[in-house]
Amino acid sequence: MVKEPLPSLHLTPKKSTRLILFIVVAHLCASFVLFLLPLEHWIQLFALLAVMASLIQALRTHLFRSNDAAIKSVKWNSDGEWLLFMANGNEVPAQLQTSSYVQPWIVILNLSISRFRRRSLILLPDAVDPELLRCLRVRLKLQGSMDAVI
Repeated sequence: MVKEPLPSLHLTPKKSTRLILFIVVAHLCASFVLFLLPLEHWIQLFALLAVMASLIQALRTHLFRSNDAAIKSVKWNSDGEWLLFMANGNEVPAQLQTSSYVQPWIVILNLSISRFRRRSLILLPDAVDPELLRCLRVRLKLQGSMDAVI
């Protein structure tokens, strides 16, 4: 019996309202907690600056996709190879990690670029075509590489 190759999947996420809401609320909560801790004011200020830097980095990477580490789109070839299209214009081969997370309401693809370099792509239903997202989840399940996370 000959297996037909699966078609390539090309995902180009749009801006997600849900993701921006989650990122902003999480960072606001972290900022609020800082002021509840019994710390010196200069330590709280330094920590608040770190939280704000994290907010900016998260928004640039996962929402606006404007820094060099941001993934603009991803392609999963029919032979199982992943190709990342980065914001700086590079095309980078990658491997899907078993730490990826797949649920109907969110897909987090953890991709390894090299031994010490990893990138994540967060896909929510309002950022990707629902049918394409469903195809991705089904294919991940069928290929069996995601048994640990599904």
